[in-house]
Amino acid sequence: MPPNLTPTPTPERRRRLTCLVAACLTALLTTGCDGDVQDPKPRSSPMPSPTSGTTKDLRTCEDGDCTVEVREGDVIPFGESVRAPDLTIDAIGPAGVDLRLSGEGTTSTFSGQRPYQGGGVSTYNGTDFRVLEIKGDTAVLRIKPNGL
Repeated sequence: MPPNLTPTPTPERRRRLTCLVAACLTALLTTGCDGDVQDPKPRSSPMPSPTSGTTKDLRTCEDGDCTVEVREGDVIPFGESVRAPDLTIDAIGPAGVDLRLSGEGTTSTFSGQRPYQGGGVSTYNGTDFRVLEIKGDTAVLRIKPNGL
């Protein structure tokens, strides 16, 4: 009969093996499986509201760069530096906001403009128009030069 090549574990060897297995299991159980560790402290301040800095003064839009609260029937006048006719708010409701740009020989309408709509922004002659929020009978518009 061949000699037994497997040594019989001594009590000392069993204790060391048990400690090694326990240490490995402890390490596995206390480490996150996906490596995603949550930082309890926020890294930066929260994002400002997209409507922060909103005004009700329609004249602030004269230069084509403003965030303004509007109501149905409001007319936003633009200065000569803006290549767009005055903006009229034709309707505000659950279906969105209807905007109309009309001037000498031209009328353009943007119907059903909503926050987060596909594409997000409507542009007329280098000026962007975006509805940020609809609140009952008012809406918040962001008007700015295209590309800014």
